[in-house]
Amino acid sequence: MAKNNPDSFKTVSIIVYFVILFALWFALSGYLKPLLLLFGLISVVFVLWMSIRSKSLNYDVLPLKLLFKLPIYWLWLIREIIKSGLTTTKIIWKGEYSPVLFKIKSSQKSETGKANYANAITLTPGTVTIEVDKDTFLVHALSKDLSDDLKSGEMDKFITDLHR
Repeated sequence: MAKNNPDSFKTVSIIVYFVILFALWFALSGYLKPLLLLFGLISVVFVLWMSIRSKSLNYDVLPLKLLFKLPIYWLWLIREIIKSGLTTTKIIWKGEYSPVLFKIKSSQKSETGKANYANAITLTPGTVTIEVDKDTFLVHALSKDLSDDLKSGEMDKFITDLHR
C-alpha cells in the first residue's frame, strides 16, 4: 500500500473541488449547450487556478467528508436564520433594540471551520461578525437576546462537529 503523499492529497482535493464547483455551476445554470458548458468549465478552471496561485485553496479539509453533513448543516442554518429573523423582526417592530458588541471564542481548529462559523453568525439576522482574531470573533448583535443565543455555544458546537 502506498504511503500518503501530500502532493497526491492536494491533487485529490483539487479534483474534488473541481467536481463540486462544476456541479454547483451546472445546478445553478442548468445549461446543456456545448458553448455554455465550455464557458462553465473555463470559469471553474479559472477559479481553481486563481485559488491555487493565491494560496487560498485550503487543503485542511477534503470536502468529501463534508458532503454528507452539508444537508443537515443547511437545514440547521435555515432554521437558525428563520428563528433569528423572527426575533429580529419582533425587536424592530417593538423598537426594543439595544445593540451589543461582544467577543466570542471559537473552538474550530481549521481555517475552514472558523470561516464557516463567522459566516453562520453573519447569515443569521441581527448578528454580524466584524473581526476575526485567531480564536476570538468580535460580533455585533441587535439585542442582548441575540447575543445570549450566540453565547450559549450551540452554533459553535454544531459547526465544530461539522468539521470532525
